[in-house]
Amino acid sequence: MRPQKEFPLLDDFKKRFKVTEDTIFAYDHVIYTNNELPDHLVMHELTHHFQQDEHGLDTWVYNYLNDPKFRLEMEVEAYRKQLAHIQDPKGKAITLMVSAKDLSSELYDNLVTYKEALNLLK
Repeated sequence: MRPQKEFPLLDDFKKRFKVTEDTIFAYDHVIYTNNELPDHLVMHELTHHFQQDEHGLDTWVYNYLNDPKFRLEMEVEAYRKQLAHIQDPKGKAITLMVSAKDLSSELYDNLVTYKEALNLLK
């Protein structure tokens, strides 16, 4: 893991999304974050690494930045793997609500409504 400020595409992502000090980036087998991450969140970011390998790094980044349908598909997969990694039912329920809130926010360019996000992640 490296600090968020070292993320090589930080300016590109800031132009497209509402990036905060807490935003996490997965890129080229490195996780860029300003915080320590729980295991389930690491699983989410590792999923993006696998996706980047599958699609090709440059293709994945281009599509993630420019294709809302692709971005939604990538995030739903990552959130589902993150949620599957949580064993505690209460923790899973809380993370589901937080994840749906994030997925339906400016963080991902308001891809879906909160209700749609909940349905996609269940």
